[in-house]
Amino acid sequence: MDVRAIRAHGTLKNCLCWLVSGAVGLSLGAATGFVAEAAGDVAAKDFATFCAPCHGADGKGDGPVAGRLNIRPADLTRISQRNNGSFPAADVYNKIEGLSMPEAHGSREMPVWGDVFVTQAVGTTTSLADARAAVQKTRARIGALVDYLRSIQAAP
Repeated sequence: MDVRAIRAHGTLKNCLCWLVSGAVGLSLGAATGFVAEAAGDVAAKDFATFCAPCHGADGKGDGPVAGRLNIRPADLTRISQRNNGSFPAADVYNKIEGLSMPEAHGSREMPVWGDVFVTQAVGTTTSLADARAAVQKTRARIGALVDYLRSIQAAP
């Protein structure tokens, strides 16, 4: 877990829940790093590691950390239903990436996963080429997670 990302999320309670969510995700046996696997496999592992602790293994908002959060996690299986039957892929991507909410509007309950994923991809390198590659990997990783979320949508 990246401490810089944790600091960006506001209250100590939220930080502790975020840390617990990561620990719960790891205890579920999910991978913590991005490896060269099929995008769907990586997305399923990312969901189990980063999303399921709050949103639940089935994405319905009832994960083991959910009760400790100030705001109940969304039911991710009903994203399309909440948007008139259309899956808003760009909005979902932006929410996961975390760059679409200015800090002036307050803290987020959900961590800025884009920062976490880029940090994992860059590691300790200071190379501009590595940083650019990390951004591409992060975009692909978030895109795969968006596709995974599209695949778990409840029937209308």
